[in-house]
Amino acid sequence: MGVRQKILEGQAVNRWREVVGPHIAASSAAQNVRDGVLYVACKSSMWANELMLHRQDIIKRLNKALGRKVVSDIRFSAKGFKRVSGAASKEEISSRVRNLDAVKISDEQIDIARKVASECASEELAKKIEKAIITSKRLAELKRIEGMKDG
Repeated sequence: MGVRQKILEGQAVNRWREVVGPHIAASSAAQNVRDGVLYVACKSSMWANELMLHRQDIIKRLNKALGRKVVSDIRFSAKGFKRVSGAASKEEISSRVRNLDAVKISDEQIDIARKVASECASEELAKKIEKAIITSKRLAELKRIEGMKDG
């Protein structure tokens, strides 16, 4: 009833990076599939033109990875896209970490992180667990604050 087709179309979008490789995926992002047409945003018109030259090969590889013909055409646009976290520069990552370290969380949340980590037999692992929990709490708080700004 079309559900299987929608799932396969979603898989086509999700498997873009795997099929085209990290270099191309750093400059393009599959957006969605509609009526067998995969829409891909590229960071520049040069990338859109270059990928257009390889369109048939990419279609063939995508369909092979999916095990059936799901994509019949690809439309490339140079409208740009947001980078995925794996494509961020070292400077961007450093800036995000500094901003995250500045996010305040309650003493109660820190105590909970320490209590959970203290259950670990290895002191080294306990420190890593505590840091991971605190980072997670700070990230959640930052998302909450940013959501309030947007809303």
